[in-house]
Amino acid sequence: MPKNYSYIIQGAGASGLWLAYWMEREGLLANKTLLIIEGVTNKHNDRTWCFWTDEPSQAFPFVDKHWTSLWVQGRAQAIAPYRYCHARSSDFYTWIKSQLQLNANIHWLTDWVKQVDHVGDAVFVQTETASFKSDFVFYSGGLHGDSVPTSISLWQSFVGWRVKLLQGSWQGDAATLMDFGIAQEGTTRFVYILPISDKEGLVEITQFHGERLDRAYGEALLKQLCAARGWQVEVLEVECDAIPMSSMFNQRQSHHVKQDRIIALGVQAGALKPTTGYGFLSMRDHGRKLAQALKQNNNLPKIHRPWRFRFYDALLLQMLAQTPNRGAAIFERLFSRQPAHQILKFLNENTSVWEEVRLFSRLQVPWFLKALWKYVRQ
Repeated sequence: MPKNYSYIIQGAGASGLWLAYWMEREGLLANKTLLIIEGVTNKHNDRTWCFWTDEPSQAFPFVDKHWTSLWVQGRAQAIAPYRYCHARSSDFYTWIKSQLQLNANIHWLTDWVKQVDHVGDAVFVQTETASFKSDFVFYSGGLHGDSVPTSISLWQSFVGWRVKLLQGSWQGDAATLMDFGIAQEGTTRFVYILPISDKEGLVEITQFHGERLDRAYGEALLKQLCAARGWQVEVLEVECDAIPMSSMFNQRQSHHVKQDRIIALGVQAGALKPTTGYGFLSMRDHGRKLAQALKQNNNLPKIHRPWRFRFYDALLLQMLAQTPNRGAAIFERLFSRQPAHQILKFLNENTSVWEEVRLFSRLQVPWFLKALWKYVRQ
């Protein structure tokens, strides 16, 4: 007989752990049970999460560094009211698990989910070693293998080094998000530079292209970059990953129907903004809204974005896929003709239509009109 749980979360990454955290905070687990199934428990610092926020620092105790200025076109710009934050995944995992470990109704299982079936008002989960029954299953990865379809036409891939400077120190205390001072080679490629301290920081090559950036080639580019800029470094950690840049995960409805019992989280729920790859705060907010809806017995929310922002993303993705050599020029124009804090507001999808018209009017209008014409003819 399968063992019963009120809720099951498959995957203990950011989206799954945020949901568990909000379930506990909302009191859902005072008299109900949660099973968290994760295939790997020895995760340490497997990735870095960055985001910008105007919330107080106390809301993010796992953040190890934040910046109030960004390097843009060779000068530092203040980004108030925002702060650009950096969090190591190991610090996030440690913090959030410490919030959950005192609740005896939260159970953990190291296993791989093989099959999930919705039957009536229940969901049956088969792992490699056991079977379970639950009212709801929330999944943050692929239930049958890969979490991302192979049909993605554009990827944001990156290779980064966490380095220690052997001589000198970083210039100032501002982060660099998009430095295009690197060979484009028919792609859209740029550098992140995030100084964590005077001597330590993250240097990362990011690429928008149909092909993923190979780790060995990415590290060779990092070695060339450091040499060109006179940085003598000791490499402390390496991170390498790829994020799908696609509108295929956009949600068309704002809520699940009442009968839905298998609920997507993370990438498959549309948490990542297609043109930037940022999604950490979206995962947090989705988890909170799901927990509140469960508590109130309401239909569960999806990550539903306003139509016009979905359109903007689709248009830019089409341009980056069809004319990748123009990406650097578009982004350099964007950052040179708008205050950095206004760009962050736009990327947060908090701007008004008028603000968006002003922003687009300062870009390469003919390029966007041509892309729009192709888009409407599809």
